[in-house]
Amino acid sequence: MLIELNDTDKKILNLIQSDATITNAEIAERIGLSAAPCWRRIKRLEERGIISRRVGILDTKALGLNIIAFANVKLSHVQEDALEEFEAAVTKFDEVTECYTISGSMDFLIRIVTENMQSYEIFLRKKLLRLPMVSEVNTNFAVTQVKYTTAVPLELSS
Repeated sequence: MLIELNDTDKKILNLIQSDATITNAEIAERIGLSAAPCWRRIKRLEERGIISRRVGILDTKALGLNIIAFANVKLSHVQEDALEEFEAAVTKFDEVTECYTISGSMDFLIRIVTENMQSYEIFLRKKLLRLPMVSEVNTNFAVTQVKYTTAVPLELSS
């Protein structure tokens, strides 16, 4: 169900998207509301599931995680049990930061973050390729990160 957002809601969401540590008082001041109504709006956005959580975003390079890989994974069979088993397995792999079912000749696209090529190879051999339903993996490695954001667009032109 599509939830209608007014301009005040969008302003709140944009502020929270850019800095999850911003206080209710700071948000209220920036958008021209008093603290109590601002807090109620934020609570309503959380209750509706629009704000699902607030997290810190870590710098992968500063942590020595220099490899970002995008792997297309094909399963040997796509019955529901194989899909569910694969999904359950990859959610347990810390290296996998995103996983999507996709259309086309492959079944999944996963984003993998790791230290170097050797650690990627270990992940591939010891984890991903040991899953019995995996029949093929094609990997692309990011060379340069041009843009990275977790913010979603709230104002789209039609």
